[in-house]
Amino acid sequence: MKLEQLQEFFPPERRADVQRLYRRYVDGTQHGQEDVEGFVSHLHGQGVLSTETMREVLTAHDVTLSSLPQVSREEFLGSSYKLLALLGKGAMGEVHLARDAHLKRTVAVKRLDPKLLSKPAMAQRFFAEAQITAQLDHPAIVPIYGLELDEEGHLSYAMKFVRGITLTDFMNDSRAQLEKGKADEDHTLKARIELFLPVLAAVDYAHKRGVIHRDLKPDNIMVGAFGEVLVMDWGIARPIGKRERVTAGGSVEKTRAGALVGTPSYMSPEQAQGQTETLDAASDQYSLGLILQELVSLKRAIVAESALEVVAMAAEGMKAEITPYNKRESLPRELAAIIAKATAPDPDQRYTSVDAFGDDLRRFLRDESVIADPDSGLRKLKRWVGRHRGLAVGAGFGLVMLIVVAVSVVLWRGAVALEAERESARRRESQLQSVQSVVVSQALAMTEKLNDYEAILQGIGAVAEMVMQEPAPEQPDLVIYTYKGTERTPKDEPTYALDSSVYGTKVSLKYADFSLPPGADLSAMRARGNQMWRLQDVLRKAMLASKSPDAVALPVERAEKLVIDEGVPLVWAYVSSKEGLTAGMPGTWTYVTDDDGPYDPREREWYKQAKDKRGPVWNSSGVDESGLGLLITCAQSLYDKSDAFLGVAAVDLTFNYFIDGLLENDALKRAGAEAIIVDEKGDVVVRSSQKDLAKDAKKYKPVRYEEAAVLQASKASQSGHITLGDGKLAVWSRLVAIPWVYIVVAPEAKLLAISGQ
Repeated sequence: MKLEQLQEFFPPERRADVQRLYRRYVDGTQHGQEDVEGFVSHLHGQGVLSTETMREVLTAHDVTLSSLPQVSREEFLGSSYKLLALLGKGAMGEVHLARDAHLKRTVAVKRLDPKLLSKPAMAQRFFAEAQITAQLDHPAIVPIYGLELDEEGHLSYAMKFVRGITLTDFMNDSRAQLEKGKADEDHTLKARIELFLPVLAAVDYAHKRGVIHRDLKPDNIMVGAFGEVLVMDWGIARPIGKRERVTAGGSVEKTRAGALVGTPSYMSPEQAQGQTETLDAASDQYSLGLILQELVSLKRAIVAESALEVVAMAAEGMKAEITPYNKRESLPRELAAIIAKATAPDPDQRYTSVDAFGDDLRRFLRDESVIADPDSGLRKLKRWVGRHRGLAVGAGFGLVMLIVVAVSVVLWRGAVALEAERESARRRESQLQSVQSVVVSQALAMTEKLNDYEAILQGIGAVAEMVMQEPAPEQPDLVIYTYKGTERTPKDEPTYALDSSVYGTKVSLKYADFSLPPGADLSAMRARGNQMWRLQDVLRKAMLASKSPDAVALPVERAEKLVIDEGVPLVWAYVSSKEGLTAGMPGTWTYVTDDDGPYDPREREWYKQAKDKRGPVWNSSGVDESGLGLLITCAQSLYDKSDAFLGVAAVDLTFNYFIDGLLENDALKRAGAEAIIVDEKGDVVVRSSQKDLAKDAKKYKPVRYEEAAVLQASKASQSGHITLGDGKLAVWSRLVAIPWVYIVVAPEAKLLAISGQ
C-alpha cells in the first residue's frame, strides 16, 4: 500500500498532517523502513481510525507486487499438502488435486516447473500470479491459501478446488440441450446471462484494485457445482498502467512493444494490435463482450481458418453477426445493442467501466430501457403498457385505442419514403461491407506474404550472426571489390557471370559479390570476408524460397535460370557488416557509382533505419544501384552473443512486383482503383499508379500522402472507409504487426459495384 492511497481517506486539509505523522512513525521504528500498513495499525491503536475504517483502508488499496524472496528451502515449512492427482498442465507448470493434511480439505495446488525455478523472470511471473490472485479478495475470484517451496524445488501455491465445469463446457451443455429440444431452466438465455453477471462483478473489482486480466475467455471461467462462478488464471494479469514488472534481484522485465499476449479469439483490437503497454480496463471489457456474445448465441464471435486470420479480424474489431443458436431462442435488440457497445472497436465508445456494462445488462433483465439502446416513441409506450397492464386497462380501452391510432397516423406519414430511404441505406451499407471485406482480405494476404519474407530474412540473420562470430579458414576464391577514386576494382567481370533478362546485366547465383566502400582497409577485411563467404548458400536459398519452398531444392543450373531469366520475388539478398563489407546475391559486378557517390551501405536508408533496432524493418529504400528501379527493403540488425552490433541483413522487392503481386487484385483493377501503402509517418511507401515510373526511376524522395482525412481516420480505427471529393471513396485496412496502412481509392460507384461481382 502507498501513503498516497491512505491519504485519500482523509480530508484534503489533513493530508499534510498524515504525511508528517507517517514520517515521524517511520523514523521511530527500529529500522526506519517504509511500512504504511503498520502505520494504519498504529493510527487505529491511537484511536485516529475506527475499526471499520481500518478494514476499508487495508482492503481497498491497489494490488501491489514485490520481487520473489531470495530464501533457502530450509526457511520454508515442509508442504502440508499431499498431491492426489494431476488435473492439468500448462506452459509454466501443472495443477494437482491435493489434500490439506492439517485442515482435512481438498485443494488445488498449482506448482511451477522446477526447470523454470532457475529462470528468475519465469519464477517472478509465477510469484506475481500468486500475489495478484491472493490480493483480489472477491467471491467470484478463486482464493489463494498459501505459497510453498518444497524439498524437491517445486514453487507452488494452494487454492480453492472448484468442483464444476468451465464456461466452455457449460455452453456445450446448452447447445446439446437446445439441439435435443428445449434448454432446462439453468441453461435458458436468461439463466446464461445471470450466470455472467458475477464475472463482470469480479473483473470490475479487479479493475478497481488496479489490475487487468488480459486473458478473459470461457476456459478461464469456472461454473461451480453449487452455482458459484469463479474467474480463474490470472497468470498474465498486470497492474493497469504499469509498463514494467519487478523481477527477482530487483531487475526490471519489460513487455516487448508489439508482442501479443492473451488468446486471439477473445482479444480486443488494441490487444491484437500489440499495444501491450497501454492496455486498460476497456480491453478486458471488450473480451467480456465477446464472451457475452458467445453465451447469447452459443457461437464464437471470432472464427477464421487460421490463427493469423483470427488475429487480423481481432485487430480490426471484426466479429460474426449475433444470431440465436436456433429458432427456439430470440435475440432482443437491447441485448444486441449491449454487446455492440461493449465490443465497440473504439475504446471510447464502450461503457465507461465494466460496472456500467453490468448495470445495463441488469436493466435488460429487469425489462427496463438500456443505455446502449434507449427506448423512444412506440417502444417506450409498449414497455410502459407491459409493465403497467392494470393501469392501462383501467384507463379504458378507448384511450388505448386513441393512442394507438394517433401513433399509427404519425408513423404512416412518410412511411413509404422512409422505407425507401432505409432500403437504399441498407443496400449501400451492404455494398460497403463487401468492399471492406475485399480490402481487408487483400491486406491479410499481403501481410501473410510479407511475413513469409520476414521469416526468410530472419533465417539469413540467424546464419549471419553465427558465421560472423566464428573463425573461418582462408578462402582462396574470395575476391573483395573496392574503390579507387570512383571506380570499382577489379574491373573485370568473373567468367561465371551470365547475361540476365531480369537484371539487364551479367549476374551469378553460384557466387555472391563482396564489396567494400571507399577508404576501407582491404587487408583488414580479409578475415571478415572469409567469415561471410559462408553466407552464399543461405543467400541463394533465401531468393529461391521467396518463389516457393520447392525451388530451394532445384539443381544449380535450373535455380540459376529461374532467378536470372524468370525472376523471383526477392531480387536481392545481402548482408553488410558494421565495417561496410557487403556480401550480395545474386553476384553482380556492374554498378560503380550513383548520385550519392561510391556505394557505402552504411550511408543507405535501409541500413540506417534498421541499425540498432530489433526485428524486421520495412521501408522504401530508394533506387536500385544496379538498375532495377525502385525497391522496397526489409532489413534487420545483427548482434553477437554479448549483444554488440554486427551489421544488417536485408532483402529487396521491386515496386513492380509489390504492386502486381501484393497491392492489387482483379476486382480492384476492374474498379480502376489506386492501391497505396502508407507508413506510420504518413509517407507513401508505394502506390499502384507509380508502376510505369518505378522501373526507370533514377531518384526517390518520400512524399506524404495527400489525403489528410484518410490518414487521420486510419489512425482512429483498424479499418474503415471515408468519402472524398469528386465522388471518390477511400477504404483502408491497417496491416497486422507491420506499421503500414493499405488504402484503396476509386470512384464510389465503381468500387461499390465490385460487391455484386
